[in-house]
Amino acid sequence: MSDKDSHSDISDDVYEPNALDEEDDWQDVEPDNVSPSFVSLSGSTKFPTLEAFLEDARENHGVDLVEMQRRFSLETFGMIKLINFVRSQVLQGLFHPDISPENFLEGDAYLRPAVDEDALLYSLDDLFDYCKKQASSRLPNTSAKATVSQEQVQDMIRERNYLREQAVYYRSALQKTYLEKMELQEHNLSSSGQQDIQVSDGNGDPSSSENENDVHYFSSYAFNDIHETMLQDTIRTDAYRDFIYDNKHLFAGKVVLDVGCGTGILSLFCAKAGAAKVIAVDNSGIIDKAREIVFRNGFGDIIQCLRGKIEEVNLPVKEVDVIVSEWMGYCLLYEAMLDSVIWARDRYLAPGGLMVPSHATLRLSLFADDDYISDKVCFWNSVYGFDMSCMQKREYDDILIRTVKADAVPSDPTTFLEVPLHRIRKDQLNISGAEFTLTASREIDQFHGFIIHFDIFFATDRDTKAQDANLYFSTGPAGPETHWQQALALVDFEGLRSPTLKSGDQVQGKITLSKANTYHRELDVTIDWQIIEAAPKASDKIPKYQRKWLMH
Repeated sequence: MSDKDSHSDISDDVYEPNALDEEDDWQDVEPDNVSPSFVSLSGSTKFPTLEAFLEDARENHGVDLVEMQRRFSLETFGMIKLINFVRSQVLQGLFHPDISPENFLEGDAYLRPAVDEDALLYSLDDLFDYCKKQASSRLPNTSAKATVSQEQVQDMIRERNYLREQAVYYRSALQKTYLEKMELQEHNLSSSGQQDIQVSDGNGDPSSSENENDVHYFSSYAFNDIHETMLQDTIRTDAYRDFIYDNKHLFAGKVVLDVGCGTGILSLFCAKAGAAKVIAVDNSGIIDKAREIVFRNGFGDIIQCLRGKIEEVNLPVKEVDVIVSEWMGYCLLYEAMLDSVIWARDRYLAPGGLMVPSHATLRLSLFADDDYISDKVCFWNSVYGFDMSCMQKREYDDILIRTVKADAVPSDPTTFLEVPLHRIRKDQLNISGAEFTLTASREIDQFHGFIIHFDIFFATDRDTKAQDANLYFSTGPAGPETHWQQALALVDFEGLRSPTLKSGDQVQGKITLSKANTYHRELDVTIDWQIIEAAPKASDKIPKYQRKWLMH
């Protein structure tokens, strides 16, 4: 199937979003029959028209927004910042603010509305149209006939559509922020008046606590620190970059969907590799910075950023050629983002389309480190002479994210889950009783627990197996450190000395890893095992063990 046949709904010259341009699809916060009311910069007067507002700003505050737009060549985000800057200055008592680009263009402080429900921000498309009309009226009158090339016409059409798209997006974002704020206020009011616990209605609808946890989850990705950590993980980021750049033929001229785009780094890689269009989706506030990053780097005509859950946003295309996503959490499945990637695959990936990455594996190893136990666990037995041993419980109850030394792993890893991204189903992500055998590679005085890590593979086609993939990276202890580190499950032998393992002894058992009952983005881990000695004595009774952990 050719690219043209696959995506006949996308113009070769001009991209016009079909989901947002239809007036009938737009649900206003205010009823349709109510005209917008433009509040003056001082907040003391309301004007029925945009023109009246602009005249008041010019006459009473010396603020000529039309002239500022022309002088500073402001596009959507620049105009948003200018409006919010001017409003904040006037509301602080500076009735004739000093408007210099350095005062408002740097950073994103003035992307936040200075006043609630600012009709001016909802009317950005009208404002830009007005600016263009004013600019045209100021052109010198000449009898000479202007010559405009077809290329210039197309550039102007693209600019118009771009400005319209960004204005509509910002209007949508403002409305969503307002509605979320109102919902949160209603929830707080209802929560303060009753203590009833809300649970699922049995039809799969999440409880209120699930929604609150999801709000916290997405909010955690709105800040710089987590993105800095991920971007500075060169094992992770270089793998995506190298696969995309080394296989540009897989991306050139294609439509790409980036699920959970964050700062947009993967989208930028794809655009630079020649993608015709990249749709970057994220439900966190980081999407606003991603959008600015996209425009700062000159890819605004290729990359479209959408805020929302992939299951809820309306994409401007029916299908995509490639889905790229960095969905992996601690222990691979923590945060349950893979569920959303699978949903996107089933909904949008064209027949024969490519998933990047293509495969993942979850792996299990033995852990034995006397120094770690002494420093991190036994430490609580006596802290400045005080018994704090009750603090040890959390060390054994929780899955710990730690960097494990390679010499603390006395076995080769074994794979207990394979994830072929082109075929895996969501129900296969709950691992129930996966069997494993771990063989001690050397004698260890004490066995302390298990290590879980994952490997990621990038194949250039759907049929290649993980072991034959073009590129891969591992988060295991034997390789370079990544920000995922390793998941450590310590075993509490409840006062008994932990078992000794000789070289060749086997730890055989089953592992269960599934979504936690408390919150679907957390994980419950259970391991049942027994130790099979390489040279067992006939009279020995083989003890069996079971331990459970929570990853939250």
